[in-house]
Amino acid sequence: MSLPKIDLPTYELTLPSSGKKIKVRPFLVKEEKLLLIAADSGEDDDIISTTKQVINNCILTKGIDVEKLPFFDIDFLFIALRAKSIGEKVEMQFTCNNEVEDKQCGHTFDADIDISEAKIDEVDGISKDIEISPTITMRMKYPTYTTIRGIKEEDDAIERKMKVIVNSIDYIADGENIHSSKDYSREDLTKFVEDLTEEQFKKLELFVENLPTFAVHLEAKCENCGFEHKIKYTELESFF
Repeated sequence: MSLPKIDLPTYELTLPSSGKKIKVRPFLVKEEKLLLIAADSGEDDDIISTTKQVINNCILTKGIDVEKLPFFDIDFLFIALRAKSIGEKVEMQFTCNNEVEDKQCGHTFDADIDISEAKIDEVDGISKDIEISPTITMRMKYPTYTTIRGIKEEDDAIERKMKVIVNSIDYIADGENIHSSKDYSREDLTKFVEDLTEEQFKKLELFVENLPTFAVHLEAKCENCGFEHKIKYTELESFF
């Protein structure tokens, strides 16, 4: 006789980038173990691939390609699934940076983060359409989870920014001619960006420096000096 099959709860979530409603189920124990193993490995590639694999397993709505979703959709799904599967409250430690008698307090205090309160932060006035010249416009797209989480710490600042910009190009419109990024190599697109003027490049920098991000906003009090902290917490990968 086979063991009974457990019916899993399902939830409806709304993808931030598109407003599309999808159905999901919580993590299973075996999936939580995969996430912990990936986190313990410390390997970025393992963490990225395992996160996408587990999220893909949990999405019940057909036609959702996690490889193409913007990075903040993946962040949102991971946080929402983590809250449904493991718990909404996570205890974190912070260091008080309040100035007390001409020096920082420096006291370490605990604060509970309610990850169900994670919200997307967007900057107003940032357009995906960037005019490079009177005849050339670049349409940008939000980079994927693989692009953002795959940025290496050892890369210098301009190299990191260049990777995000190149992987965020949707198409380049030259008059009536549309050049889709899918039809060109990374090398071709990189050369195109490198041949821009500094003024033109700064327009692309503005886009990638103001990408939507998920954050938890909380208030917490330092027990040592009594200072009330308003904290914006964005290190969501620490919730593994």
